[in-house]
Amino acid sequence: MRSFEFSLLFSSLAASLCAQSLQPQMGAPLAGLTTTQLQQFETGKADFNTALSAPNGLGPIFNQVSCANCHNNPIGGAGSTKVTRFGFDDGKGGFDPLDALGGTLLQVGAIDPACQEIVPAAANITAFRLTPSALGFGLIEAIDDADIVANATVPPSVNVSGRVHWVTPLETPTGPLRAGRFGWKSQIATVLSFSGDASQNEMGFTNRLLPFENAPNGNAALLATWDTVADPEDGPDGNGLDFIDRITHFQRYLAAPPQTPRSGMSGEVIFDAVGCADCHVSTWTTRNDPALEASIRNQTIKPYSDFLLHDMGIAADFIPTGDAAGGELRTPLLWGVRTRDAMWHDGRVVGGTLQTRMLGAGGIIELHAALGSEARPSALAFQALSGADQLKVVAFLDSLGRREFDANGDNVLDATDLAAFRVAYAGGPYTADDAEAVFDFDQDGDVDDDDLAAFATVYEGDCDGDQVNDLDQVLNHGGDDANQNLLLDSCEFCQVDLGFAGGGALRLDICGDDLTTADSRASFQLVDGPPNSMVLVAIGASSSPYLITPTEYLVPTEPLVALVTFFTTDALGELHLPLWGGGNLPTLFWVFQAATFDGVNWDLSNALEVEVGGF
Repeated sequence: MRSFEFSLLFSSLAASLCAQSLQPQMGAPLAGLTTTQLQQFETGKADFNTALSAPNGLGPIFNQVSCANCHNNPIGGAGSTKVTRFGFDDGKGGFDPLDALGGTLLQVGAIDPACQEIVPAAANITAFRLTPSALGFGLIEAIDDADIVANATVPPSVNVSGRVHWVTPLETPTGPLRAGRFGWKSQIATVLSFSGDASQNEMGFTNRLLPFENAPNGNAALLATWDTVADPEDGPDGNGLDFIDRITHFQRYLAAPPQTPRSGMSGEVIFDAVGCADCHVSTWTTRNDPALEASIRNQTIKPYSDFLLHDMGIAADFIPTGDAAGGELRTPLLWGVRTRDAMWHDGRVVGGTLQTRMLGAGGIIELHAALGSEARPSALAFQALSGADQLKVVAFLDSLGRREFDANGDNVLDATDLAAFRVAYAGGPYTADDAEAVFDFDQDGDVDDDDLAAFATVYEGDCDGDQVNDLDQVLNHGGDDANQNLLLDSCEFCQVDLGFAGGGALRLDICGDDLTTADSRASFQLVDGPPNSMVLVAIGASSSPYLITPTEYLVPTEPLVALVTFFTTDALGELHLPLWGGGNLPTLFWVFQAATFDGVNWDLSNALEVEVGGF
């Protein structure tokens, strides 16, 4: 592996990356929010995660006590919670939602057993609906209706005939219809409508948009008995904002899931070629409307959906919603799909890996091929692909939600990812299909210092707890890395500490590699000494502490093997030196101790037992 050379180069490189920003991780706020908007995001996130109780408006019937109970992968993302829908299908094309019996949504929770709902005996059809993701909601809301309509007006293929679900936003009941885009039936057009609807229907928390309660299975008497909080239960805070406004801020300012690599994977070419992209349209641009926030306005996004309703044949849920027929479902967004478990509208595809959920028996591709489904031709074309090409498509789908530099895909950028980065740094060129492409931030075909500088801005390891990530500390803040593996030596193998020699502050550590291994290197680190002071380093063959000043002990046994006198501390009172180990020597143990003199007093450091050689 080539040697890493660290200098102020990395600071200048990091500054140059501003023009091509790293993607926020899932659950993070949009990049570029103002201070006020970021505070609104955090305040809304806290409310989104807060559990309601009966005294402050929960129930009397509900499905969950907080928004985050359902949207939890991450907070604001998709979840595995399913709700039950029911109704009566007359077998002749007619559907009764059984509104008088509490339809079509079953609330499974109640503040008292007397209110507990059941699926009525009159219902002859039930279906589950899985929690959708709210990531990137503000960006999706900002897509122009006309752009959604265009894909319905001029279908990309003779095999599909997507339809706009025109809906009335709850906040503008007398206003114009909008193209729906949220929910399994595209039944909601705005984030505020989504917040108001979910608050009332999923938590029983009435608000200015829906100021009335749902009666348990339609029983008005039970509602009158158990609904003890005046409606609407939501109300303004000291800033004039309701709960639904605050959680709308959070959802509106959630970033879109990342995609790594951002482009160029052969699996996406195949995905397009077999017709998946006819419905899972990759790229949209939000409205260039001055009324929109800068972080939302005129942004290119890749949600992989057309937001239209499609006939899914026998794989549908058969529960009409608004103008959406029972056999129709909205094309689900694919951004972030790599982390979703369960999948499909009713969560029936669950467990295993992304590959098994996509390709396995009863998996996503097989469901797309259901009789009567508009997706059947593309699913059959996919199934006709070679096994290798199918896996390329799965690899592409696995990029949807992956962070840059996240080699093992666990959404944490730690030492495991750094170790894989070091291996990638030595090779190349790489294509977007190579595993190493996760490190090629600028997508120029190699993994180099530009990518390393970007990695340092998002690395999450902080083993010494100083609030500076370890990679940034190594590259830009003088962190010791004698073995040049991009890890702080102080967070690796450290030689045995024999204890302090007295009451002084001087601290000695030797950390890095195990110095008994070949080509090993470690850092000699002396801190908390007087600035610009001479340093004495005593080295002995064993330890035999004895009092050398009224308060300080010399630990190495005299006579000393060596007394090194030609080093001085820097302006911070520190001394950092590289040490080498290994070699064709027997294993030896030495005792190291340092001392400084501030012009008045000697200060002796702790002593270390240092093991070297042995290879």
